[in-house]
Amino acid sequence: MRFKYIPFFVLFFLTVGASPLAAQLKKIRFSVSAVSIAEIPFKIAQVKGFYREEGLNVEVILIRGAVGMQALLGGSVDYTSASGSTIAAAVRGLPVKLVFIASAKPQFDLVSQPQIRSIQDLKGNLVGISSRGGSIDLLTQIILQKNGLAPNKDVTSIVVGGQEETVLALKTGRIAAALLSPPRPLILQREGFNRIAYAGDYMPSYPNGGIGVTEEKIKTDPSEVLAFVKASLRGLQFARQNRLEAMKILSDYFAIKDSALSEQFFELYLSRLPVNGSADEPWMRGAIEFTRNSLSGVTKEVAPSQVFDFSFVQKALR
Repeated sequence: MRFKYIPFFVLFFLTVGASPLAAQLKKIRFSVSAVSIAEIPFKIAQVKGFYREEGLNVEVILIRGAVGMQALLGGSVDYTSASGSTIAAAVRGLPVKLVFIASAKPQFDLVSQPQIRSIQDLKGNLVGISSRGGSIDLLTQIILQKNGLAPNKDVTSIVVGGQEETVLALKTGRIAAALLSPPRPLILQREGFNRIAYAGDYMPSYPNGGIGVTEEKIKTDPSEVLAFVKASLRGLQFARQNRLEAMKILSDYFAIKDSALSEQFFELYLSRLPVNGSADEPWMRGAIEFTRNSLSGVTKEVAPSQVFDFSFVQKALR
């Protein structure tokens, strides 16, 4: 996979040299919202050549979730890893489906200042979020409520930006706590900060990363969708079956030099993997309900078939 710069919506880019066989491969464009733990299956599939073996030349473009969905619907990209945005768009009735999940649980840990040792200690303090009404905002509210604290009464949420901006806000003391994705919580714990909650203990049916695609693509080019899902699923399975090599790929991807930290991060990643890139109906309904709560004006029931299509995963497994 190589990363390409698109001036009006790309946050940043990375470039990987193209394969000599690239001209013979079918080029597809895949947007990801960040360099995160949820992108590991796709990175493994790239490094191991699984996409090339399926006849694909995958170009990865880094775009924020909401803008990534606009790019998908507008045809600027073929697929997106922004699973939350894909579910939200489908719940609203837009013609998109989530066809693969990279993680079946939230990847966020609630990290606090050294003097904050429990969720109850957050009373009267500020917590950082990335946006109002987004998944991090809702997950933070759920954690606070289930620990007897009223959001924006006992604890005030403020928008501080993305993950890197949130880390900076935490380090400078601007906020008392925030939800962060690995490996950031592990690194911060080494610096004296505390991990006081894991979002997956409060919201088990939440995807982190996956493959979102338009219904038009599913109808017009199902073989391409299957090839992309199949290679990505191989990346997911490789992590379980080839521990040392997968750990090396993960360490290189996140520029982790410390072997102990790398192993800790990898174990955390394995503990949060989905079984096979798909999920059962109760999980799908839970993810839909969580998303509906974040959207205004969506009151009607939404069937899982309107949001998810895991038939490509099942075909890939066969």
